[in-house]
Amino acid sequence: MSPDEPHYLLGHTESELRRLDIQGDLYRDITRGAFERAGIEAGMRVLDIGCGTGDVSLVAARLVGPDGYVLGIDRGEGALAVARAKALAADMPWAEFERHEVADFERTSSFDALVGRFVLMHQSDAAAVLAKAARSVRPGGVVVMIESYMELLRTGGHSHPHSPLYDRIVRFKSEVVSGAGADLHAGGRLRSTFGAAGLPSPECRLETRLEGGAASPYYAYVAESIRSMLPEAARTDVRGFTAADVPGLEDRLRSEVTAIDGVLVVWPAVIATVRL
Repeated sequence: MSPDEPHYLLGHTESELRRLDIQGDLYRDITRGAFERAGIEAGMRVLDIGCGTGDVSLVAARLVGPDGYVLGIDRGEGALAVARAKALAADMPWAEFERHEVADFERTSSFDALVGRFVLMHQSDAAAVLAKAARSVRPGGVVVMIESYMELLRTGGHSHPHSPLYDRIVRFKSEVVSGAGADLHAGGRLRSTFGAAGLPSPECRLETRLEGGAASPYYAYVAESIRSMLPEAARTDVRGFTAADVPGLEDRLRSEVTAIDGVLVVWPAVIATVRL
């Protein structure tokens, strides 16, 4: 990997795997709704690229049922081990997981659907990765990509009333992600990415959640995100948070938001869907 090539900046530490689990909870309804609208249903074969700990794969697996099949691929063996354990616990043997580099994988016309969430933003050539992955989908199959649009929070309203601590967090996370070469505009670029990949123009929609109140899991998600980003922040000399800030960060953000009866905008996701 060259110094300028984007990479998955958060690694696959135990803390990061916990963060991915919370992320799965936060984005599960958005993901399921996207798959249902795309027509993913019982009996279909689905490829999930950059599957991580398997949340997206298992959403698809519940829709396709035992007569279907889901293959999740990822480069991180630790994440794949968690995904396999989840599939076993859910009694869904039709969801399988294999270690592959997303950019290298291809099984021509083997699947009815291609899905992925927050994976293209980490690719040095997102269109090339999408074009190759789409070759694994049969004619008439569907492609559903869900990508973060981080730039919307950095430049727009991310909380109401304004949360100074969340503002610091948004700016820090954005700077770290951008410094690692990932694309803060990945969601906003999805239409053009599909075009550059040689795919038909997709239907696109923007979705997110508003989180607040004392019981929201989002505070923990934010704290774990900062923890996972600290090594990359040190590598790229991004300042704003240190390891000493993390233990109390969840409680500080919760206290600030609940004191003003506020809401936080979760990182928006753009969903792009097309039938081949």
